[in-house]
Amino acid sequence: MNAPGPCLRRLMCVGLAAAVVVVIFPTRAAAVPAFARKYQTSCQTCHIVFPKLNAFGEAFRLRGYHMPAETEEMVKQKPVSLGAPAYKRLWPKAVWPGDLPGNMPLAVNVKFADVNTSALNPDGTTTSVKNDFQFPQEANIFAAGTLGEHLSFFSEVTFGENPDGSVSTELEHARFDFDSPFGREDAFHLRIGKMAPNVADGFQEMWIATDSPIDSLFSYNPIGVNGGTGLAGDVTPAPISLPASVRGIEAYGIIDHRVLWVGGVVNGISGSTSGQFDGNNAKDLYARLDYKFGGMGLDGDLGGKEPPSENWRDDSVRVGVLVYRGDGTNINFASTDLAGNALNIQDQHFLRYGFYASLFVRDLNVFGAFLHGTDQLQLVDPTSNASLGLTQADYHAWFLQADYVIYPWLQGTGRFETVTPGDPAMPSLRTGVLNLSALIRANVKAMLEYQRDLREGTNHSLNALVRFAF
Repeated sequence: MNAPGPCLRRLMCVGLAAAVVVVIFPTRAAAVPAFARKYQTSCQTCHIVFPKLNAFGEAFRLRGYHMPAETEEMVKQKPVSLGAPAYKRLWPKAVWPGDLPGNMPLAVNVKFADVNTSALNPDGTTTSVKNDFQFPQEANIFAAGTLGEHLSFFSEVTFGENPDGSVSTELEHARFDFDSPFGREDAFHLRIGKMAPNVADGFQEMWIATDSPIDSLFSYNPIGVNGGTGLAGDVTPAPISLPASVRGIEAYGIIDHRVLWVGGVVNGISGSTSGQFDGNNAKDLYARLDYKFGGMGLDGDLGGKEPPSENWRDDSVRVGVLVYRGDGTNINFASTDLAGNALNIQDQHFLRYGFYASLFVRDLNVFGAFLHGTDQLQLVDPTSNASLGLTQADYHAWFLQADYVIYPWLQGTGRFETVTPGDPAMPSLRTGVLNLSALIRANVKAMLEYQRDLREGTNHSLNALVRFAF
C-alpha cells in the first residue's frame, strides 16, 4: 500500500486534532444533573448551553429548585417522607414532617483542558506554554436538592491537581435555603452559608458561557498608595472588588413575577492571621433590585402565553441596580510607598455600586454590567502602627458580552471588559474573549476559547476544553 501524500497527511493530522478536541476535551461547574434524574428531563430544560441558564432554568433556581407550577406528577424520583402530613396539625406536640430526596442528590462535573498561553513577564521576557494537557484540570462534586416544600440545599466541592502532583481541595459552596416559608409564594427566600451572592445574578462565573470569569469586576485589587493598579492575583488577605463568593445570610424574593429584590449581610475581607473567617468584627452589606420587561417572569410565569418552542428564546429586557458596602478596618495589606519603604494599607470603608442589563432577541443575548468603586485607604506605619494619611481612590469597570445560539447545540460568545484603576497613573486594562461552545451530547460540552490582553499583544491564551457532567 502506498504511503499517503503530504496533502493527505496534513488533512489526516487536522482531522485527528479536531477529533481530539471533540472527544477528549469535556468549566467551572453549575449544571447539576441530579435534577435531570429527579424530573427525568433533559439538561436543556433549564440550560441553553450549560452552565448558561435559560429563562425557565433561572426561575427554577430562584424558586429553590422547584418547577414553576410544579405538581406531584412532575417528580419522577419520589421523595422519602419523614412523617405523616397530619403531624403539621399536631405541631408543636409533634415534629414537623419533611422529606429526603428519593436518591442520593449527587452530581459530578469533570473538566479537561489543553492549555496554550503566552505571557509577558515583569523583566521583559516571555513565558509560553504549548499544549499543556491538563487531563483532568478540575473535578466537582455537587449535592443539591429539596427537603420538602420550603427547604433546599446546594453544595460543591472542587478538586484540582497541581503540576507537582498535589491535589487542592476547596469547599466552594455550602448553603441551606428557606424557600417561601411564609407569605406569598416566592416573595421571600432566605439563604445561610457559603454561596454565590445574587448581587451578581446574571454575570456570576457559575452561570456564564465562557471558561474565563469576568476578572474586571471580580478580581480587581483596589489596594495601593494612590489606589489600585490592576488585577489581584493571589493576594492575601483577599481584597474585595465584587465578591464571587460570600459567607453569611442572604434574603431575596420575587414580587409580581417581574421584580427581584436581594439583600445580604456577610463576612468581609478575610484575615489570614486573624484566626477567624472574617478579618474584623464588621459585616459587609449588599442589595440589588431588578425588573424584567417581557418574556417569562422571573418565577416562570408566562401570563397565559404558550412557551416558545426554542426554549433559549425569551424576548425580554432585564435591568437592575446593585450596591455593596464593606469595612476593612484593622486588616493590613503589606505594600510599599513610592520610595520603596514598607507600609501597610487598610481599606477602611469601600463602596461598590452599579447596574446590570440583559437583552434577549430571538437567538441573541446581549448583557453587561457597570461597577463604580470608592475606597478609603488608610496608610499605616508597619512598625509603630501610626497613621500615615488617608487616601480616597475611585475606579470603575464594565463588560459587555454577546451570546448567540447558532444551532441548539452550538453557541458563539464574545466579550469585551475593561477596568480603569484607582491610581490615575495606571492605564486602563482591556480584555477580549471569544468562545465557541458545542454540545456533543446534552451533558458533554466542548469549547474553544481565545482570551487576549488588548493593551499588550504578548498576553493571550487559546485553550481547548471539554466538560462532562453526570
